[in-house]
Amino acid sequence: MKKIINLHLINGEVRKHEIDINKVIVVGYGGRNIDKIQEHIDELKELGIAPPPSVPMIYPQNIEQLNFSNECHGSKFSSGEAEYVLFHDGQEWLFTLGSDHTDREVEKENILKSKLICDKPLASDFWRLKDLIEDWDTIILRSYVTSNSERLLYQEDTLEALLEVDTLLEKLNKLGEIDLENTVIYSGTVPTKNGFVFGEKFEYEVEQPKLNRKIKHHYSIVN
Repeated sequence: MKKIINLHLINGEVRKHEIDINKVIVVGYGGRNIDKIQEHIDELKELGIAPPPSVPMIYPQNIEQLNFSNECHGSKFSSGEAEYVLFHDGQEWLFTLGSDHTDREVEKENILKSKLICDKPLASDFWRLKDLIEDWDTIILRSYVTSNSERLLYQEDTLEALLEVDTLLEKLNKLGEIDLENTVIYSGTVPTKNGFVFGEKFEYEVEQPKLNRKIKHHYSIVN
């Protein structure tokens, strides 16, 4: 899949940049704190979702699931997850924002299937990864869900909650993902404020406070 993205430089310049996507993977249980990962696994177990055989997990997706639009197809029991997304264009690592939209009912039976049956929303605005590394743990992921016309803060945490890039890539290599060029990598998500909320709209953003900039995206959920 070829896609023209907006590559934002730290001097304010925005360049049109063509990328060629060959593969999509979603990382599950990608937290940095093992105790919090176990806490999350225990919470999911109470909802009927079986614990993973190991952490992190890799869930391969279909390229056709990528969705850059403002509509996402999913059931009334599906919800989004704000994630940072990595992509290597053959020259350098790029960074953007995505949502691992997932069917929560199907997730109880089969996690991979619960992700495969939903679109994978992705922003069209990208940053260079090298412009983020020094500020990494201060970068904020945030999302809102509109449910019954009420807009709720759904997620808010810094990237300190998730695996650092080098650690994530090292773990992916050990799991057999050696050649990651032209691969869209959904990194794993941060905790929700109050559990799953099923709504009609999902808004999400990533903020780099030091440079006073954000990448934002939103979509309506079409059942």
